[in-house]
Amino acid sequence: MIPKRLSQTWKSSVLPDAASVLVRGWQHRHPDWEFVLYDDQAAREVMYSVAPDKIALYDALPFGVMRADLFRYAVIWRDGGVYADIDMECLRAIDDLLEGHSCLLAIEARLGGTRTRELGYAEPFQIANCIFAAKPRHPFIRAALDRALDLIAACRHIDQHHVEDLTGPRMLTRLFFEGQWSDVALAQPIVLMAPLFYPTAAPLGYNIRTRHRTFGTWKSDRGPTTLRRRWIERNRLVWPFPLRLTASDRGSIAPQESAK
Repeated sequence: MIPKRLSQTWKSSVLPDAASVLVRGWQHRHPDWEFVLYDDQAAREVMYSVAPDKIALYDALPFGVMRADLFRYAVIWRDGGVYADIDMECLRAIDDLLEGHSCLLAIEARLGGTRTRELGYAEPFQIANCIFAAKPRHPFIRAALDRALDLIAACRHIDQHHVEDLTGPRMLTRLFFEGQWSDVALAQPIVLMAPLFYPTAAPLGYNIRTRHRTFGTWKSDRGPTTLRRRWIERNRLVWPFPLRLTASDRGSIAPQESAK
């Protein structure tokens, strides 16, 4: 069972105004949930409690986003519940999505064939690490933490372009494709990572629960080509009326990939 708990992180306990508005939206729509915001020190304490022998590796990371990535896997593995970036907007309650699942992931991007081959993915989509949910001690979440730590340890010099492959969504996606995760469910693309320009009202917005506002970014060198590609990948038209909002196998996600 996935606990009704939302874990989020920011560098301090004082959030930017835009993030505070989004957090209040989560709280308003989930009045019986527990909400925990971890600042940098509290996030480090979580990491130490889960992998004390790796804390030096954690402290030595050159980018704060990598520590945030490790933290999210650590806190959900330890406590369970939902992790969401502070720029995730909640439009409707997600309680029903968690029912019957022990781990729930979201698809953040739909990819073309060339990009799928470039990234070495088995299928044309990328898993998000900006929002996911699991019961405590779920093996996929622990595998994600361990895989990230192993990749960091094996990398002699970490540049910014390594981040997504070492600790971020590319690492998570490859791990997902590698294993037979029979109890890991995927949310239909419209549900947790809806295109930003879809209306929030019915009928197109009926199944939208959350979306990524992406008002903050850890990247400093994104050029026009990268921006354009990421916009297209994250905002491909998706079928807004799936018969099921979540699926326990990948095949039932693919047919409803794009709007008719």
